[in-house]
Amino acid sequence: MKQLRRLFLAAAILLMVSGAFAAEKVVVYHAGSLAAPMAKIEAMYEEANPGVDIQRESGGSAALARKITDLGGACDAFFSADYMVIEKLLRPAAADWNILFASNAIVLMYGPKSKYGEEIGAKNWTEVMLRPDVRWGHSEPDADPCGYRSLMVLQLAEKFYGNEALYERAMKHSGRGVRQKAIELVSMVESGAMDYAFEYKSVAVQHGLKYLDLPVEINLMEPSRADDYAAATVELAGKEPGKKMLVKGEPIVYGLSIPKDAPNTDGALKFVEFVLSPKGGLAVFQEMGQDIVGPKAMGAGESIPAVLKALLKN
Repeated sequence: MKQLRRLFLAAAILLMVSGAFAAEKVVVYHAGSLAAPMAKIEAMYEEANPGVDIQRESGGSAALARKITDLGGACDAFFSADYMVIEKLLRPAAADWNILFASNAIVLMYGPKSKYGEEIGAKNWTEVMLRPDVRWGHSEPDADPCGYRSLMVLQLAEKFYGNEALYERAMKHSGRGVRQKAIELVSMVESGAMDYAFEYKSVAVQHGLKYLDLPVEINLMEPSRADDYAAATVELAGKEPGKKMLVKGEPIVYGLSIPKDAPNTDGALKFVEFVLSPKGGLAVFQEMGQDIVGPKAMGAGESIPAVLKALLKN
């Protein structure tokens, strides 16, 4: 009997000790294009905070937002490749605020095995991409902002180059491939399974792949050209099943928020504070090919927690 009591006591102590040392979880959903910088930010944060376990899930921003709203995804912090995903899919029901923090550009990415890689350039890329033996692609527009931005680039290119029916021909091209997430295109281009893919410049830089810089008139990176970009439109799945929403072209700006139902709001606040720190996450983004926007509030920002508001610029 005494031995049994000792066993129970030992088990109870073990449970208490393991509970005391259990890591605090912070669940982070983020755009696939942020995978490399977020991996480094996670490592830095966990090294500085040994009791915290950052658990990241990477994917298309729109798909992850719908996981929160439609599937009950328990997310503490959300980082989107398009700040409008937060505006249109999360606010006001699932999130109170939206902070803009980084920008990017769409490029045409290619690799060492890409057909005609030695001859493609700013003047002939549309012709090369649409050759019968070329395979090219983009991510799924309904799941990933890079997907609908890729379609917008093609629409803008049709007008910019005076290339009649370019968009229609591209959509019907037999070599066109669509993948759920833009990050999936990287391995395909690396292996030669796909010759070219529309991707964020930062992703091409991070993976050491070649890329063609597209004219500023069509690459969605220049804030002063917002009115010109708005000429491109794509119809996407809406907030509710069966509904549609029309998305206009805009400069590429990333946004972040903490959902209202976040299981660990305090942990999320501390992590986001680190991400928005000039010597923390913002330095990592810049190092990996992304320019910083602000950080600044979308709209008045009256609901943004004070600890984060102190890091924002007007």
